[in-house]
Amino acid sequence: MIGSQVNDENRETTSEKGTDPTGNASNPIEQVLRLLAVLDPVETARTAVDTSRRSVEAMLSVLENLAGTLDNLNRTTSRVNALLDDIEEPLRRVMPQLGTALGAMATLGDAATQLADIGRKLSPLAALADNAGGLFGLRTSKPAQAPNVDPGTA
Repeated sequence: MIGSQVNDENRETTSEKGTDPTGNASNPIEQVLRLLAVLDPVETARTAVDTSRRSVEAMLSVLENLAGTLDNLNRTTSRVNALLDDIEEPLRRVMPQLGTALGAMATLGDAATQLADIGRKLSPLAALADNAGGLFGLRTSKPAQAPNVDPGTA
């Protein structure tokens, strides 16, 4: 009986305060006021402003870095253009002569190939001359070899 009297007294005091036995406000206005007490709008606004300020500072830092990078790129582009201006005209004058020199080298290569081909084709005649020299009493430093005559070239 004593326990039920305490519960009855609790119910009376909680109903006088406008809360149920669990401690929650039954009045909707009190619930809103309690929520507003928990949510501090000034603190929330201060946090939002601080976050915005840091975001703007970070964005400014990124833009300053981008401006520096673009400045470096412009300086590099100017240097490359100046280098091309210095080199372009002499290259335009040298290129035709370089082409002529390369053509002459190709012609010399062809001439060297033809000379080697003549030497190969005349080797049987040289062997014959060595043998003929032996008939007249001339000695050669190396023994005469049989001529290598290729039947397709003779």
